[in-house]
Amino acid sequence: MASKRPFKFGAKATKAATGKEWADLARQAEDLGYVSLQIDDHFGGQLSPIPACMAAAAVTSRLQVGTLVAGNDFRNPVVLAKEASTIDLLSDGRFILGIGAGWLKGDYAIAGIQQDDAHTRIERMGEAIDIFRGVWSAEPFSFSGEHYQIAEVTGYPKPVSDIPILVGGGGRQVLTLAAQKADIVGINPKIVGRTINPRSMATAAADVVDEKLSWVREGAGDRYEQIELQLQVFVTVVTDDPMAVAEKLAPNFGLPPEVVLAAPYFQIGPLEKIKDDLVELRDRWDISYIAFQQDATQAVAPLVSQLAGS
Repeated sequence: MASKRPFKFGAKATKAATGKEWADLARQAEDLGYVSLQIDDHFGGQLSPIPACMAAAAVTSRLQVGTLVAGNDFRNPVVLAKEASTIDLLSDGRFILGIGAGWLKGDYAIAGIQQDDAHTRIERMGEAIDIFRGVWSAEPFSFSGEHYQIAEVTGYPKPVSDIPILVGGGGRQVLTLAAQKADIVGINPKIVGRTINPRSMATAAADVVDEKLSWVREGAGDRYEQIELQLQVFVTVVTDDPMAVAEKLAPNFGLPPEVVLAAPYFQIGPLEKIKDDLVELRDRWDISYIAFQQDATQAVAPLVSQLAGS
């Protein structure tokens, strides 16, 4: 990139026991300076993302809301395009559509849906992205692809913003597609065996992230400078003894403690060290959009206030 993008911070949330609790989470994220509140899409113990996004938008005024990410295989693209544009309209242009190919085998078992191979799922997601943009366009839209056939859709309502599309992934095929089609590219570990396991987490190491960025640059070509790069921090622990924390966490991920401390998906240490790590992360990989999990949004709020926009 010609110049570094300013830092942006997103809050990730999945659960709330009541409507008030969810509304409070959204207001807190906005008050703490986070630019977005996003929710993933699984069939376990979490809220459903589309109504949760609208509820969060209804109690805030600046906060972007969105999916991180919606599972493409569980959502018809015409229906999802309509839901996205509706939230965008009702929130005055504050919706982000994060879309994924689907990965967790347990979700497919619960839903009773066949889980195709990764190549097919990613290819199908690429077609869905083309459908989203077509449905949001001014003209009646038709599409004939390998996976979807759409006839003369006149999408209503139309979005009031250019809804950003976020695609994240850890493998070459999905990152290449994201680089070609998405506005925001999430740099993730690669899912191996359709679960989070030590083989998956081995792709979280810093030197593997170098390779992921090379795929994005190659896939994006001339549009690289228009892409925003995003990363989810999976574990954040503010501590004066990072090695002790890493040694405790490492067996859960099948990684050596030193790899945990060096991987960008783990931010462990005093706030000042985490701040330095985020600056280094942007310098090394151009990643400027950082998402923290629900249990970390308050703990790192001082860094958000210091770095956001800088």
